[in-house]
Amino acid sequence: MPVKKIFITGATSGIGMITACELASAGNTIIATARSAESGKILSEYYKTNYAVGLGTIKILICDLSSFESIVVACNELKTQYNCIDTLINNAGVWNFTYKESKDKIEEILQVNVLAPLLINHLLFGLLVKSSEAKSIFAASGLHQGDVNFANLEFKKKFSGVKAYRQSKLEVILLCRLFSKKLENSNIGVYCEHPGFVSTKLGRNANWFANLFFRLMGITPQKGAKTLLFLANTPKINLTSGEYYYLNAVKRITRQSYDMSVAEKLLNTLKTYLAKYITSPSPIFN
Repeated sequence: MPVKKIFITGATSGIGMITACELASAGNTIIATARSAESGKILSEYYKTNYAVGLGTIKILICDLSSFESIVVACNELKTQYNCIDTLINNAGVWNFTYKESKDKIEEILQVNVLAPLLINHLLFGLLVKSSEAKSIFAASGLHQGDVNFANLEFKKKFSGVKAYRQSKLEVILLCRLFSKKLENSNIGVYCEHPGFVSTKLGRNANWFANLFFRLMGITPQKGAKTLLFLANTPKINLTSGEYYYLNAVKRITRQSYDMSVAEKLLNTLKTYLAKYITSPSPIFN
C-alpha cells in the first residue's frame, strides 16, 4: 500500500489516537494537531510505547481548534512543509453541557465540531486536490436527529448541550453531502462516519451519571476506530462519496440529512463566521 500523508484532528486521545497510531504503524506519515506540546507528547509517547515496530511517523502540529487564528497559522505551517496531503480526517469534537464560548466568542461546539473542519478543508484544499486518492473524512454521530435551528444556531437563547451536539453532527453530515456534490468533478472523495457509542473523554463535562454511562456502556476506542480506519484505507473506487458510513457500510439515515437546500443555507450561514479567513477561492465556498 502506498505511503500516504494524512492530516488528523483530535488525535491526542480516544478514537483519534488509535486511528493515528494504526495508520502510522502501516507506514504512513501522520500530521496530528494538538492543542499543546504536552498533549502532543502524550500521542507521541503512546505511539512509541504501543507501536514499537511501527513503520511510519507521527508529527505534531500545534493547533487550537477553538481559535481561527490558530487554525490559519497551523495550516500555513503545514503548507510550507508539504506540497500534497492525501487524506484529511476531521475527527476532533467537543460536547459541553454548559454554555461555553471559543476564543472567537462563538459557542464552542459549533466552532470546534463544524466551523473548524470547514475552515481547515478550505485552507488545505490546494494540498488535498494534488493527491490522486484524496479523501476528506468527517466524524459524525448517530445522534443527528432533528432539524437545524437557524434562529438559534449557537443555542445562546436557551443552551442545551445535547441539542447543540446533536445539531453539530447533523450539520457535519449535511456539509459532507454538499461538499461531495461541489467536488464531484474533482479527485476528492468526501465521507462521514459514525463510530458507534464509544467510551472516550467526549462526555467528560457531563454529570457523574452520564460519565459512568459512557464508561460502562461504550465500546472501546479500538472498536470505535474501525469505520474511520476502513474509510482511510479503502480505495476510493470502493467507496461512495457523500455517504454516511457505519460498521464499514453505507447507512441510510434521517430525511433531514439529505436536504441539500438546508445544506446550502447552512453553508451560506457558516460563511459569515469565516468571512475574514476566506481570502482565496476554493470550490467548497463557490
